[in-house]
Amino acid sequence: MVIGGGVIGCWAAYHLARRGRRVLLVERDQIGSGASGGNCGYICPSHVLPLCGPGVIRSSIPQILSRRGALSIPARLDPKLWHWLYAFSRHCNANHQQHAALARNVLLRRSDRLYREFLQNRDACCSWKQRGLLTVHRHEKSLDAFVKTAERLSSDFGIHLQRVEGERLRELEPSLTESIAGAWHFQGDSHLDPAALMRELHTELRKLGIEVWSETEVHCLHVQNRRINSIETSRGRLHADQFVLATGAEAPRFARDLRCQIPIVPGKGYSMTFAAASQSDATQREGSPSTWPRIPMIFEDTHVAVTPMEGRLRVGSTMQLTGYDRRIDPARLKMIRESAQSYLRHRLVGEPEQTWVGWRPMVPDGLPCIDQCPAVDNAFIAAGNGMVGIATGTGTGCLVAELVCGDVPSIDPEPYALSRFGGFKNQRITSSSTVPARPVSQTR
Repeated sequence: MVIGGGVIGCWAAYHLARRGRRVLLVERDQIGSGASGGNCGYICPSHVLPLCGPGVIRSSIPQILSRRGALSIPARLDPKLWHWLYAFSRHCNANHQQHAALARNVLLRRSDRLYREFLQNRDACCSWKQRGLLTVHRHEKSLDAFVKTAERLSSDFGIHLQRVEGERLRELEPSLTESIAGAWHFQGDSHLDPAALMRELHTELRKLGIEVWSETEVHCLHVQNRRINSIETSRGRLHADQFVLATGAEAPRFARDLRCQIPIVPGKGYSMTFAAASQSDATQREGSPSTWPRIPMIFEDTHVAVTPMEGRLRVGSTMQLTGYDRRIDPARLKMIRESAQSYLRHRLVGEPEQTWVGWRPMVPDGLPCIDQCPAVDNAFIAAGNGMVGIATGTGTGCLVAELVCGDVPSIDPEPYALSRFGGFKNQRITSSSTVPARPVSQTR
């Protein structure tokens, strides 16, 4: 059984079924209705460097203090968050950054290959495009400051990137305003429509004979003698031989009963999707194909991202460590929109056709949790992919399926092991226990 119908859970179910396993997929809402459908759709082998790294804390302080900063940590009494922040700070060093980057590189490249195999005859269904990714710099100073990182990405990880500026940048991406100093073009990256991917994946799961239970809330786990023997849901008690928990940002709610640490916190993000058809006649000329973005971009100075998706433009940003809060802050949406607009010739006129908020599952060391639970033999975790959930989804699903089936892993699973966090200390382990009955999201 797979608990969670987001991108990780769906890929886990897909790879299990391809290995001949009978699979039931349980999802609280609809398949792909959470973070898996509202993100910017990057398939980005370039994103090898984790958020934790030398100097990150110092450079983040101005953002935290600014109302317009992409990073926001509202002051509150939350011991779990402060413990997470302390663990994050302990990983902000060069040695760990290199270790995490090597592991992320392997998972990102494996996922990229698996995506290409899956989308070989389905690219039109998912709006798959390989046009690369531009990281755009407004100022020459920040463009130059990236040179050492660019050299490292090329030499250590084989990532193809090129500095573009002036007339070359205007030819490559005419949608940018004249005020841009330049950009770095990551030529090996791709993008797709994540909602379309989830629809296509859902169709494929059905073809493989996977039973999908949508709108099914998981209330609690029943653990006895080192095994989950059943789960309690809104549709009754369910039994299975093995369980994969792909529950995203809410995976920690299972941790105590599984007797392992899963140090994930929700990183709240926003996106808006604008339709070209919504532009007025006056602005359609300004928003013509020559000024409509064709390449996904991240505006490095404000950390706002944009992705063109077949006549639509998705704009996303922010990392708010606000806990399990889905409230939409209109001021944040306004800030994101104004920031994107300051880089683009194309006018974002009218209201977006879709506004989304969701939780990224953030781990302090920048690596996902993909492992068998050390104290519960038939439980497996696949969560914590952070800001690269779509990009690492199929590789994560493949690896956890290999672990479930006892196959030789296609990549080394050690960097993603739960053992790196330790277990619950001073906890008396009983022969049976039950997770407290509380709603658990399976999508984010």
